[in-house]
Amino acid sequence: MYDDLIISIPATLIDVPLSERTVVRSSACTEIATACKQLGERVIGAELEGPATDIAYLSDVPVGLSLVWKLHPNDATQIYTNTWLSDRFSLAVLMDTDRGLFNGLKIVTSATVPAIINLDILADASELMSALHYYLHDTHLQVPLEFFHSLFLAKIGYRTVSLTDIYPEAPDKFLYVDKSGRVTASSRMARAGMFFGSVEGGLRLDEESALYKSLLDLKRHLFLSCSSCVSCEGFEMCGGYLRLLNSTYDCTPFLEVFKEIRVKAKEIADDLSRESQAGE
Repeated sequence: MYDDLIISIPATLIDVPLSERTVVRSSACTEIATACKQLGERVIGAELEGPATDIAYLSDVPVGLSLVWKLHPNDATQIYTNTWLSDRFSLAVLMDTDRGLFNGLKIVTSATVPAIINLDILADASELMSALHYYLHDTHLQVPLEFFHSLFLAKIGYRTVSLTDIYPEAPDKFLYVDKSGRVTASSRMARAGMFFGSVEGGLRLDEESALYKSLLDLKRHLFLSCSSCVSCEGFEMCGGYLRLLNSTYDCTPFLEVFKEIRVKAKEIADDLSRESQAGE
């Protein structure tokens, strides 16, 4: 019934297979390797949570697997001592939004490893603009830096993409299982104590709960609930993501980033249009 869902689950909680599309996660590479061996082709990805001393055990994980390594900016240099991971896996680093973000992203991407800014915990967003300028202007950058990359390309192509698309939390597409076996749509919701199911006796979801229903179409829910987000200048690029858990969150750093992306994308789109017209 739920085999089309991507389900992220702790590597130690795999006794009952839940989906044909499973992401296993752990801070221990031995646990990831064991889970991949047990679940076989059901595993479509793995997440390594933080620095690890047993990286070598990932050599037992199937080649080509999607591997997301979650790191704090202070731990970014670990990527240089484990460069073989990018040769063996489809590797990306998920970096916490905290002090040192800009330098951490530079370290990771200079090793030609794609980076994703982790918005699960918004500890310090003050360096977002510096990171954006790096993405927009550094001529040596060779890999995507998300969320900037998707928003920027969408704006150039006159498409609508928001943070809710880049960091999906739609429960009909993605589920997150915490260490206690409770089910929600993302790790940030798990930390906030927002659940709508469990895996006790198999996967069980309360599809009639207010949380589950609102997440199926968040933008529609925000409009119907008369949320102040829908009148925000950044709503098209945020989609309500930033204030979903905290209605008073200060979005100012992100609004500045959104504006900069819009301006730069328009410049490039206009240049492309003029070149196209000149070539006719």
